[in-house]
Amino acid sequence: MPPIKKAVGILALAYTALSATAYEPPPSWDPMVMLAVTLDSSNRIHIESYPVAIPLTIAPGVFNRTNRFYDVPHISFDPAQPFSVLNGTAYSRVLGWYDPGTTGANGDDFYDTYSARLKGNLLWIEKTGGSPEVKTYFINEDVTGDPGTPYSPILGTEGTSTRWCWDGRMDHNAYAVDLTSITTSNQLFTATYHLYIGDAAGNPAPGYGDATTTWRWQGPPVPMIPPITIEYTNSRVTLSWPHTCTNLIPACAKSPTDGNWITVTNMPVLLGGRVSVDLTPEPGQQFFRLSHPR
Repeated sequence: MPPIKKAVGILALAYTALSATAYEPPPSWDPMVMLAVTLDSSNRIHIESYPVAIPLTIAPGVFNRTNRFYDVPHISFDPAQPFSVLNGTAYSRVLGWYDPGTTGANGDDFYDTYSARLKGNLLWIEKTGGSPEVKTYFINEDVTGDPGTPYSPILGTEGTSTRWCWDGRMDHNAYAVDLTSITTSNQLFTATYHLYIGDAAGNPAPGYGDATTTWRWQGPPVPMIPPITIEYTNSRVTLSWPHTCTNLIPACAKSPTDGNWITVTNMPVLLGGRVSVDLTPEPGQQFFRLSHPR
């Protein structure tokens, strides 16, 4: 068998082509949890807390229940639409920033409610901590209605500023985690936000109190199965995968469509942050995959 270095295991992560009629509709903001943002009589910001972790929704059609893996390249949302940024992710639009005060023609507006006291200043939201895997996309619901556009990256996503100037309306933005970042069952993701009043450039304005809040999301009960790395030499085959992905079982077969996958029973070892299994090469082709125990 000729030496081949770092070939990728099959894992059945095949591209799934969909016709335009098969694309899923845009994700809705319903059900929703609206967290009130207010100014008290001392001009101190208050933000309603929500300690419960919101379940993340897997992009439709991605999870293969039979084989228990996520078909990451599966396209759920039309690539021509702005919400296609959620393809290959687990996402949520449940949590929303909300002003419970003045109700106008365009809905509740923080800047209408506190116009006299804000004196032209703005409310800024800065992501100061939490899970770096959480991506955030602004959805301008007030202009276009639900589902909204344009799904612009904000709060540090795709290199954007970690500060975002709230428009004062009820915004149920999209919060998403790449499926490849979900490595354990029921994985918890968080984002900590610092709210303050500042000028148009984001400089804190004197005379106002700030606030901090943490939002929480929970991944699915079945974690992502990572790509398996296969290293061939003339004397051995080494399978490896990230050590953060636990409770995985390697198996081999003569063909990727073979119904007789044989569990690999060789003892795994932890080496360089990866779980590795050494095997003796066999004549002919071999295919390998990982799966969760059933």
